[in-house]
Amino acid sequence: MKAIRIHEYGDASTLKLEEVPRLSIKDDEVLVRVRAASVNPVDWKIRQGYMKQFIPANFPMTIGQDFAGEVVDWGKSVNQFQVGDRVFGFANGTYAEYSAPPVSTIAKIPQSMDFATAAALPTAGLTALQIIRDAISAAPGMTILIHGAAGGVGSFAVQIAEHRGASVIGTATGEEDIAYMKSLGVEQVIDYRRERFEDKVSGVDAIVDLVGGDTLTRSYSVVKKGGAIVTTVGTIDESAAKRAEIRAFRLMMKRNSQDLIELARLVEKGAVKPRMSETLNLTQAKDAQQLSEAGKARGKVILKVA
Repeated sequence: MKAIRIHEYGDASTLKLEEVPRLSIKDDEVLVRVRAASVNPVDWKIRQGYMKQFIPANFPMTIGQDFAGEVVDWGKSVNQFQVGDRVFGFANGTYAEYSAPPVSTIAKIPQSMDFATAAALPTAGLTALQIIRDAISAAPGMTILIHGAAGGVGSFAVQIAEHRGASVIGTATGEEDIAYMKSLGVEQVIDYRRERFEDKVSGVDAIVDLVGGDTLTRSYSVVKKGGAIVTTVGTIDESAAKRAEIRAFRLMMKRNSQDLIELARLVEKGAVKPRMSETLNLTQAKDAQQLSEAGKARGKVILKVA
């Protein structure tokens, strides 16, 4: 089978399309024919070596973790899937013609959903769902400020929060992203390159920080007492949170099939729609990662595998 692998850490030139042996599967895994894989920032961060303390590479390493495809075989303890079932979710090494996810990290694709849409959901969608539903418990009457609201996780977070009845303020920049935010119903969009959000808002119930750095540092004073800050990228200042009398923590997304099912249902009924960007072929994985790494993708970049 064909796969995109790296043999060392480095820039996008380390990505190589290679012929590799077809995968064997464990008892709790299925063998999937990958039809589409999505590109996430974590993919190129792994390639660059930024994640080696958490995800050490065993070279050669096949890149990618989000996919949509069809079941072609399964392990002996698997009884919920059959050959031909369309599934999506998480696996190790999805920039490839085949992948072998455990059943605990996949779900069936709704009949009305195509492979590209399904592949766009797992990492960004579950991160947003777990932030908004679990960490913040968004509900009617709440006001949530989302930093990086037009990005992959941010755009999902906006829609899930609004679906749960919360009001959303978003930070973004550029005419295209600001227009996209308004199309989602975000009434107040703050252009972070021209405006300081702390001059525009105060006393919000919660902040979702997808930017980190100085943006996170400046956010503590904007949350009302008893509120919360959740970040996916920054380091929490415990003393600042204590002074502000708020909850503050970093969230790490947990892979699980039940959340994939819930997210797919939200998409199926039109409550959530992933923001899609370019669709490229597997042979263009280098270009796809460079788009993501340079911040030039306005939405999810999809690799069409077959």
